Amino acid sequence: MLCWLVGAAMGAQGTIVVEPEQGSLRGVLVGSERPGFSGRGYIAGLDQDGDAAEVRFQGRRGVFQLAVRYCSPGQPKGFDLRVNGVGLSGMLPATGAGWVTRVVGRVELLPGANALRIEKGWGWYDLDRVEFRPAPPPRPPRRVPAKPCDPEATPEARALLAYLAGQYGKRTLTGQVGDADESYVRRVAGRSSAVRAGDLMDYSPSRLRYGANPGRHTEAMIARARTGAVVTMLWHWNAPSGLLDKEETAPDGSKRDLRWYRGFYTEATTFDVAKAMQDPASEERRLLLRDIDAIAAELRKFERARVPVLWRPLHEADGGWFWWGAKGPEPFKRLWRLLHQRLTRRHGLHNLLWVLTVSDPAWYPGDDVVDVIGVDAYPPTVGDALTGQWDELISRFDGRKLLALTEFGGVPDLDRMHRLGVRWSYFVSWQGELGPSRSGDATVRRVYGSPHAVNLEDLPKRPARGF
Repeated sequence: MLCWLVGAAMGAQGTIVVEPEQGSLRGVLVGSERPGFSGRGYIAGLDQDGDAAEVRFQGRRGVFQLAVRYCSPGQPKGFDLRVNGVGLSGMLPATGAGWVTRVVGRVELLPGANALRIEKGWGWYDLDRVEFRPAPPPRPPRRVPAKPCDPEATPEARALLAYLAGQYGKRTLTGQVGDADESYVRRVAGRSSAVRAGDLMDYSPSRLRYGANPGRHTEAMIARARTGAVVTMLWHWNAPSGLLDKEETAPDGSKRDLRWYRGFYTEATTFDVAKAMQDPASEERRLLLRDIDAIAAELRKFERARVPVLWRPLHEADGGWFWWGAKGPEPFKRLWRLLHQRLTRRHGLHNLLWVLTVSDPAWYPGDDVVDVIGVDAYPPTVGDALTGQWDELISRFDGRKLLALTEFGGVPDLDRMHRLGVRWSYFVSWQGELGPSRSGDATVRRVYGSPHAVNLEDLPKRPARGF
C-alpha cells in the first residue's frame, strides 16, 4: 500500500516538497548519518533489484520541474523514478560528500492525489527529497539553419535538411529499423514509417573475411527511398583487425561471447584507435582507411541514385563499449574528422547529412562536421518523455543543430513529449522493441495517429531523382 504524505510541504512559488522516507519502503533504510538532510532522514540502501520507496502526495494539475536532492560521493549514478506510473530516468553526476539538488526533467501532476515511486536505478546513492517546481510553459526549439556542414552538399541533401528544419519543433518523423517491425506498424496502425534505418555492418572488411553476407542491403535501402521514405544508415564497424574471436569463461562460470561477429565491441578486439590516429604511417591507420574506402563504395550507390542519407557512424562513442570510443574523446574526435574528410574530399560523397550520437560535450568534434545531434535511449518505461536529455542538449544546440531520437526502445509518446516541450526531429524505434512488454498495439496506433507524427504518407511527394 502507498502511504499519504501528511501535509506535503509547500515551498517558495508553489514548489511541492516530498520527503520519500515518509512513504512505503521496500528494501531501503531511513538514513541519518549523513549530515544536512531535511525531514526525518533520507533514503539509503538502494542497492538491490526491487528496492523502492513509494509516496502519495497532494498536487495540482500542471507541468512541473522535478528536482532531486541527493548524494553520490564517488561516481555518477543512473536514477529511475515513476510519477503516477510514468517513468523518468537519467544520470546524476557525482556530488562529493555533500548534498546537491539537481533538476532532472519535467513531469505532469494531477489535481489531488499523485504517486511518486523511487526505484533502484544504478543504486548506491542516497536521496534526501524530491521537489516539484512549477515549470514555465514549454517553448518549441529555435529554428535551425538549413545549411549542411558539407558546403558541397547535393541538392537532395540540402532539400532533406530544409524539410527537417521546417518541421522541427512542430512534428516528428516516425521511424523503424527492421522490416518485421515496419510490417507490424502497417498492420496495427495502418500507416508506414517516414524514416527507414539500415546498417552497413556486414560490409566491414573484417566481417566479410569471416563470411558475413550483407546481401543486397544497400540496394534494399535505396528501394525504400524510392517509396518516398527518408533513409538513415549507421555502421556497426567491426574492428579492422585484432578480433579475439573466442568465448571466455568468467570465474563465476558465465560465458563471454567475443566471437568475430561482435567485433565492434571494445571487449572483443585489441585494435587500438589511439595508435591509428597518432601514427599516420601505422598499419592501424592503413586498415582504418581501407575500411572507410570499402564503406564509401556502398555510400556511392546512394549518391548515384540521388538518395540523401542521414549518416550516423561511430555512434555511442562516449559509452566506451565500442572500440571507436575505447580510448577517450580525443582519438574519437580525430577519427570522426578523418572519416568526414575521407568520405567528402577523397571520395566526393556529398549526399550525406552527418548525425552524431554522443552526449558528453567533451566528445563533440565541431559544428563544421555535424548536422544532427542524436540520442539513443532505452528508458525502463516507454512513456519516459526524456525531458532531462532534451533539456541538456537544447541548452547546447538550440538554434544550431537538429535534435533527433536516433534509437528508442519502443515508440515514444509524442503527445506527452510535445506537452512537455520535447520536440525531436525524428525517432527510430530499435528492432524488436515493439512487443507487448514495451509498446504494444494500442500505443503504436496512438503514436502513429498523433497529429504530432509525420508518417510516410505525410511526406511531400518527391521527384524520382531524390528528396
